[in-house]
Amino acid sequence: MDAMTLQTQAERFLAELKRSPHTVRAYRADLRHLITWLDEMGHPLNGPGLDAYFAAHAQWAASTRNRKQTALERFCRWALQRELLDRDPTLHLERPSLPPPHPRGLRREEIERIFAEIPAEQARDALLFRLVFETGLRIGEALGAHVEDLDLTRGDEHLTVVGKGNRKRTVLLDDPRLVNLLRRYLRTLGYTHGPLFQATKNGRGGPLRYQSVQERWQGYTKRAGVICTLHQLRHSHATELVNGGVSLATIRKRLGHQHIQTTLRYAEVSDQTTDAEVRKWRRQR
Repeated sequence: MDAMTLQTQAERFLAELKRSPHTVRAYRADLRHLITWLDEMGHPLNGPGLDAYFAAHAQWAASTRNRKQTALERFCRWALQRELLDRDPTLHLERPSLPPPHPRGLRREEIERIFAEIPAEQARDALLFRLVFETGLRIGEALGAHVEDLDLTRGDEHLTVVGKGNRKRTVLLDDPRLVNLLRRYLRTLGYTHGPLFQATKNGRGGPLRYQSVQERWQGYTKRAGVICTLHQLRHSHATELVNGGVSLATIRKRLGHQHIQTTLRYAEVSDQTTDAEVRKWRRQR
């Protein structure tokens, strides 16, 4: 196909594309850029032509190339189905690896809005979710905690958990409200050994399943009007620590990261925190 025919078929493809207007606009821009470049360089829409196209734009970020490649792959599959192409020229293209997304934490006031929606009689839920938020535990670590893993010695309250790779670590329970919730909750339990958080289905205790916890959390976030996943509670705790000036080495140990590179993903602190740190340094000179 020549450039004019390619552009016409691309518009047909976009007209049939069932995607948001924003996605259609992005695909249109990406396909026009490709078709114009191929025409100017004298390359057909084939494997070598695409190799030359992406090689000429090696400066693109991985996310940009991924987006453009997705638009191109979908167009080529569409054209192949309509026998406009003999073969799919995108099959040999490799996807660039994307860096893991930067963890997004929520502000404390947003989390507290969700907690405010938990009924007073749901003490187990209130404790579980606050424990994850105030300690940065993985939800699986919290659900796997046992009563006997707790040490509530006054002034040295902590919890021993088993994390990834079956590695044990001790997590300080330094939030007074969390410790008070724990003490009150333990007084209501009819047992002193076993899972800290048990299901109460049909009046019988049993392991509390992640799916049940997820459903309850989604209900509370919906009532609060706040979008927040369970894992974002952990992210929010880590973000608070970073913005509070806690060292990455300490945060790594508290969160149970095996590699410091994982913890470094939280190192983007807010401008306000950065400004405060610079002012403090300036005063001490």
